[in-house]
Amino acid sequence: MNKKLFVVAALIVFGSAAFVFLGASPAANTGGAPRKEFARQRGGRFFVNNKPFRFVGANVAVMFRDEDRERMPETMRQAAQMGIKVVRVWAFGEGGPNDIKPIADFADWPRHHSFRFAPGEWNEDAFVHLDKVIAEAAKNGIYVELCLANWWRDTGGVTQYLRWAGINDAADDSYKFGINNEKAFLFYTNPETRRLFREHVEKLATRRNTVTGVLYRDDPSIFAWELMNEAQVITGRWAERRAWFAEMSAYLKSLDRNHMITPGAWGYRSASERREWLADHAIPTIDFCDVHNYPRDDRDSFVDSPEALKQFIENRAAAAYSLGKPLVLGEFGMSVDGHGGVSQVDWYKAFFDGIARAGAGGAMFWILTPDVRRGYGVTYSTPRDEALLREVSRASQVFAALQSTDLPAHLQEPGRHLIPRQFAWSRPPGGEGMQPQMIVREDRSVLYQFKPQMATQQRFEKIGGGPGYVWGYGSGFLEYVVPEREDRRRVSEIVVRAHIRPVLPVDAPEGFGQTRVTLFVNGWNGGSGLVPVMAKDGVSIQEWRLTGMLLRLRAMRGLPLTVRFAVTPDADWPYGLNISNWPEGYDSHDARPIEVELRH
Repeated sequence: MNKKLFVVAALIVFGSAAFVFLGASPAANTGGAPRKEFARQRGGRFFVNNKPFRFVGANVAVMFRDEDRERMPETMRQAAQMGIKVVRVWAFGEGGPNDIKPIADFADWPRHHSFRFAPGEWNEDAFVHLDKVIAEAAKNGIYVELCLANWWRDTGGVTQYLRWAGINDAADDSYKFGINNEKAFLFYTNPETRRLFREHVEKLATRRNTVTGVLYRDDPSIFAWELMNEAQVITGRWAERRAWFAEMSAYLKSLDRNHMITPGAWGYRSASERREWLADHAIPTIDFCDVHNYPRDDRDSFVDSPEALKQFIENRAAAAYSLGKPLVLGEFGMSVDGHGGVSQVDWYKAFFDGIARAGAGGAMFWILTPDVRRGYGVTYSTPRDEALLREVSRASQVFAALQSTDLPAHLQEPGRHLIPRQFAWSRPPGGEGMQPQMIVREDRSVLYQFKPQMATQQRFEKIGGGPGYVWGYGSGFLEYVVPEREDRRRVSEIVVRAHIRPVLPVDAPEGFGQTRVTLFVNGWNGGSGLVPVMAKDGVSIQEWRLTGMLLRLRAMRGLPLTVRFAVTPDADWPYGLNISNWPEGYDSHDARPIEVELRH
């Protein structure tokens, strides 16, 4: 997006809606009848009535707690007053109060308003309440996105589906979030859980709203379906989840050709996950892309500053545009305390402005609620969040002003943002500790021996090291420099050796033990190879032989050589590298695991 255009739009908004910044609330849209046209997507954008549509949205607390249900009409009115155009609503809930409980973090989610208490026992009261939610949203000029399942245990989720299928150990409090992922993953492939989920999908898509009399599949006030909230995946088993996305989206399209579908694949952290996320959203029956984000301190391609947030948003927007589909931030939020020295309001501003500048289709914060006690909640019932509510109103006005602007050209360039955020450092090649040991042999060959810490540059999705080793996770590179020589000599071949092993994901299954490493010398591709965790002979020494004339001429003249060990974003096994002092036959205290030999 043109920066000047964004500034002008923001100024227009400021002038036309100054009352928002002064604390007044815009009037609610109480237009009454549902919209007559369905929301559509094409070319990376949403459209309504053939006009571009971008929105500030909200997850809303209207489904499970008694107070939330009672105050649902008020919540919708408050949303409309802030200019919110889409709300995300959870149309799921499995099991009753006596079924397996959530872990402590989710203990405040009641089970007496589930949609389904048992495989053959539906809760009509929950469906009727959802009817009212959809009707009330339409009354206020708001679209509804309906989420159909939950990975997490708080509302039943996949572990409850599996219990109904006779698999009882997917819910296990000894695991993070109370879920044994290996067992829970059976949800995607088990015939019974798939059948039960299709039943839920059919019941909703073909339901007739008891308030409006309109079938859900024929209701334009429904924005889209989301197959699952934060559907998880295990490294190396992406195909199982993708097959489930494809099956269920195709089944839903067979029942309802009017509405868009998003899978609920919550996002990615690494280049390998990004590739799979792209493949998930490339499914023909998937209409738009979705990510979630809650800023926090870590080094796993998440967000720990507003600048990192900008990178995060642009990376995901570029990925979505490469598929020709819109991007929605389906969840984002921040506690009242803020994070990293940045206030909650400023974090929200960074989210909204970053999403607006990236041209994304929508941004739905977590969670509009009347309950001030709710974690990460945005409450309208007390003065506490007045400034935050004004920020939401401001953002709604900005999005409205930017409805028709073109998608940013720089985010549509081929290959833009191939990988997520990376961590990097560089040092001058001639600096202290960067010089390798040089050995001149009797045959006039020259051998340079490096220790791992002699790298002049490193860039990876995560980085680290210690005595005798350096490592980088995911995609990136480590670079070493052969220094300039004063003499000249014939060079028939350049041989590069290194002791390399992968840095695998923490959830890598057995047998998932390799990474593809490519050697670049002065930018020339020296070829790649798959590097295993443990070689058959126990020695993880990789070797490249280069005979290119230009490289040999450079080596003959004694000019510096830049040697880069890279894991490229398009590698079939992009799982980082570790260069260490411990190959077979080396003493760890005096090892030189990287060698560059100029053969005479």
